[in-house]
Amino acid sequence: MQELRELVNRAQSGDFEAFGRLIAATQTMAYAVARGVLRDAGLAEDAAQEAYLRAFRTISDLEEPGAFVTWLRRIIITVALNMRRAHRVTFLQLEDIPEVPVLDEAETSWSELQRRRLATALLTLTQAERQLCDRRYHGQWSVARLAGAAGVTEPVMRKRLQRVRDKLRKEIEVSEQRDIQPGEIRPDFPARVVELLARPKLTDLPENPVGTVLELLRTVYSDFENFDLAEIIDFESARKTIGDEALYIEPGELHRLDDRRILRYDLTLPLLLSVRYEGRPVRIMAAGKAYRFGQIDAMHLDAFHQAEVFCLDERSRLDPWQVSGLVLRSVDVLLPGRSVRISPTHYAMCSQAWELGVEVDGRWFEVLAWGVFTDKIVRHLGGNPDVHAAIGVGYGLERCAMLRYGIDDIRKIERARVA
Repeated sequence: MQELRELVNRAQSGDFEAFGRLIAATQTMAYAVARGVLRDAGLAEDAAQEAYLRAFRTISDLEEPGAFVTWLRRIIITVALNMRRAHRVTFLQLEDIPEVPVLDEAETSWSELQRRRLATALLTLTQAERQLCDRRYHGQWSVARLAGAAGVTEPVMRKRLQRVRDKLRKEIEVSEQRDIQPGEIRPDFPARVVELLARPKLTDLPENPVGTVLELLRTVYSDFENFDLAEIIDFESARKTIGDEALYIEPGELHRLDDRRILRYDLTLPLLLSVRYEGRPVRIMAAGKAYRFGQIDAMHLDAFHQAEVFCLDERSRLDPWQVSGLVLRSVDVLLPGRSVRISPTHYAMCSQAWELGVEVDGRWFEVLAWGVFTDKIVRHLGGNPDVHAAIGVGYGLERCAMLRYGIDDIRKIERARVA
């Protein structure tokens, strides 16, 4: 290991001979990793060569010489995946998914206990810090890309990343020193809830199928304001203000934190608890994770992503058929050329509602639903039902992504990338 560090230090100074010795020491691993992704010997050799070229050009950016092998492995995987996409194989099989580093290249060998402590520590981050973590460690964004997205210089972004890492390590070290078990750092959060909340928010990753679908939706609803919603709901309070209509799924599907609080099971309920009519039209769009306890299989997850579009305005300016036109336009953008089927449906909070399915290979799949909220909900929001109307549209983003990109198993989406 010490010899490897010395070779990396020399290579970072432009020593070609040292980099050649690094190649000799890692080429078997490089070929094996590339072949594991590409399943082709010739392509694997090409991928390894390209990866070494990229590594040589960027080795000066490697902050920890001891992390060279895992850093190189990430480059190889990235190159191989790009080559795989070029050959029209865009998505990984479940067994092909590489391990995603939890903090940085030096920490890929963490134990399961440490990973679970990391999940708890992630909950201490701000929303902006979580987005940064998701993009860096799950989306594998470069420092340059992160800096560009944030409008700052690369040195500033490196400092931000270091502050986040320090914050997470401090939280983890405290739990280790006190021998606190996962789930005990936040005694009000069961361990399972901590794990669900710590999963990446795929809507923040534009190259992920879910993120891509959301960006396409935003082109249709471009004049709608983006709106953030709470993930934890005081369910007892919601029932008092909205009534029993607040729950339209089976109680056993709820992820409960305690006797009062739940993880949101959709975006509609937290939206109705957050929005108020203040004399001007409301047109907002929210997106993020929702949580339901149930069977996990090729079509169902216990943490999934939704988008919610919401309008509240005077009846003379809010036509349900106009909203229906936007819905149909969005389907044409997301799933062009698909046959659609609209069916009346029922939601307790709606006076009228419809669901839309698309046809794929002779089967119909529901991808969204929309409806006109009841007078009771309009009053709850601060409107006058004689004057105002409220309409909501809900999209299942994973379902849309599966159908758009031909993904056969919803569990692949988290690690998939759009070519």
